[in-house]
Amino acid sequence: MTTYIRKREGVELFSHEGSLSEALTVATRKGVDLSRAVLDGADLSNTDLENLNLRQVSLRGANLRGANLENVNLSGANLHEADLRGANLGNTDMREVVLADANLDGANLEKARMVGANLMGLKAQGANFERADLARANLEGSNLEGSNLEDTRLSEANLSRVNLRRANLESANLDGANLTRADLRSANLEKAALRDAVLEGANCRDANLEKAQLERANLTNACLDHAQLDRANLTAAITTGASFHEASLDRVTGFQPPE
Repeated sequence: MTTYIRKREGVELFSHEGSLSEALTVATRKGVDLSRAVLDGADLSNTDLENLNLRQVSLRGANLRGANLENVNLSGANLHEADLRGANLGNTDMREVVLADANLDGANLEKARMVGANLMGLKAQGANFERADLARANLEGSNLEGSNLEDTRLSEANLSRVNLRRANLESANLDGANLTRADLRSANLEKAALRDAVLEGANCRDANLEKAQLERANLTNACLDHAQLDRANLTAAITTGASFHEASLDRVTGFQPPE
């Protein structure tokens, strides 16, 4: 069976006698430029695609469940509605990638580079984002419940209405992030950086914010009931309408109780 890899204009980039995964591997080995190749709806589940160059490739709706994509270059690629459940995306280059409405439940994205990525509506329950770079990424309305975001860079990211319930955000960088109406119930934000972050209307009930840096953060109408805020820094934070019912506030710096 001959597999053809084409661009959207129909221009043939490469052909190979064998499966699509084999064709991609051989093409990469031969130095073929696969940028902007169209692989929409392709079934690459459980395949080994490690180290491939798939820059700007279109994989809309593709099945990559359980695939190994470690060290793959997917910068600028389009994976809208792709299935990546349980996939390995460790150390992957996904700068400005489109993963809107994709499914990354249980996937590994440790050290992935996702600066400026479009992740709106992403499903990533239980996914591992440890030490990943998601600065300026758009995660509006995504579901990251129970995910691991320890040491993850999320500065200036859009996390409005994101489900981060029970997520681990220890030591994460959320400086300047938009967490408007985010669900952070029972989340671990110990030592997280939240300077200038917007948490207006966010639900942080039972969250651990011990030693968190919340200088100048906007906590208007946020719920911090039963939250752990010991040794947190709230200097110049806006707390108008916020609720701190039975919150732990031992040795908090700069805390101004809401009127």
